[in-house]
Amino acid sequence: MRILTALALAIGAAAQDGALIELDGSGTTNPSKYFWEVGSIFMARAKPAVRITYRAVGSSTGQYEFMGNTDDDPLAVNAHEGGAYNDFGSGDMPFPKDKYDAMRSAGVEVLHVPFALGAMAFFDNVPADYQPDNGLKLTACVLADIFNGVITTWDDEAILEIQDGDFDPPSGEKIVVYHRTYGSSTTKGITQYLHAACPDKWPADKVGSKIDWPASTFNVEGSGQMSAMIAATEWSIGYIDSGHGIEDGLHEIALQNKDGNYWTTSASIAQGGVQMAAEEALKTGVMPDDPAADFSEVSLHNMPGETTWPIVAISYMYIREDQTGNNKKGPLLKAWVEFVLSPRGQEMVKLYNFQPVPADVLEMAQKAIGMMKTDDEPEWTFEYDTDKGGGQLDYVISAKRRHYYEYALGVQSDLIEGDGDEAEDGGDHDGPGGDHDHGWGSVVSCVVY
Repeated sequence: MRILTALALAIGAAAQDGALIELDGSGTTNPSKYFWEVGSIFMARAKPAVRITYRAVGSSTGQYEFMGNTDDDPLAVNAHEGGAYNDFGSGDMPFPKDKYDAMRSAGVEVLHVPFALGAMAFFDNVPADYQPDNGLKLTACVLADIFNGVITTWDDEAILEIQDGDFDPPSGEKIVVYHRTYGSSTTKGITQYLHAACPDKWPADKVGSKIDWPASTFNVEGSGQMSAMIAATEWSIGYIDSGHGIEDGLHEIALQNKDGNYWTTSASIAQGGVQMAAEEALKTGVMPDDPAADFSEVSLHNMPGETTWPIVAISYMYIREDQTGNNKKGPLLKAWVEFVLSPRGQEMVKLYNFQPVPADVLEMAQKAIGMMKTDDEPEWTFEYDTDKGGGQLDYVISAKRRHYYEYALGVQSDLIEGDGDEAEDGGDHDGPGGDHDHGWGSVVSCVVY
């Protein structure tokens, strides 16, 4: 406790003397733990002191705050007195075309920067005594009927015939259906999938981040509550990003992909099925090759391929291209984007059950770094191997500079852990995309504010 109190006092002192550079993001809940860890790394290693926060509030709220919106006009840009509420946004869906066009008309160039791929999945709480040996299998059309309230019991023939005789639920056992409320990118993703794979049962007017659900279904707020309610309610079904559900020990439902094969996310990922969807999207022009372009029609749902997972979400950072006159925030934000897209940053997304973006998509995303217009000073650099003198200068994010709480709380990661020995010859002073793969021990994902 004394350690955390000392850190809080140090941060407070830096804020009072004006030396603290702050960066505040908001948006999707799915990669929030990843952002919290990257923020912890920056706060531990940056000189001068920085403070980075990320509010996990959902993709729609992240877009609202990025635009500087108001409830009076959903297309208003910079209507908030201070302009954008956040310094960067994040979402698992692109900006809709009307909002993208509104920002362009207002002189705001938004960059969509894809940094991670996630698999959205359906999970059930069928009791273990009734769970099929290899788990449940469902098609998009059966799921559409369940979430439309057409199929209401687990012993419906449409469900049973898919299970190959390996499922015998109690007669008339009701299906408890959970869905997200507010503006959820996960809702948009699963509704896009249901429409793409079964348009007769799930029409286009039922696609969106917030839709009208049957009165027989139950709403929950956020990924955490969705997971908790599925876990607490036998015979329930709901949807969530797969990493979250798997981490919480939920039963995942195997889905049929466009090629007719049934996969769980873990099996598909092992075969490259998530990255395959993104590669196909860029290759076929579904995804633009310019971060400043309109991404509103980008969807990685129901893409072809033997092992492709049918509901793949892209996690984007939303970045304003013009960061000039931004009180040192712009250069820090540029360093943030650079790290997230670096080999280290991409490897870290795996710790949170996401997949790195494939090489071609990463190359497109990295164009955003060069497109960001920032003030000339300061320019942040990264120290990995010891740079005598240079590593102690201002505006250096150094792997040799750490907080004691990392050690005290025992948070170490073999994946990105360094040997801690300093080379006598000083080593190179390179950026986060360099070849040196040590010195970035995992940082605890709870930040002192």
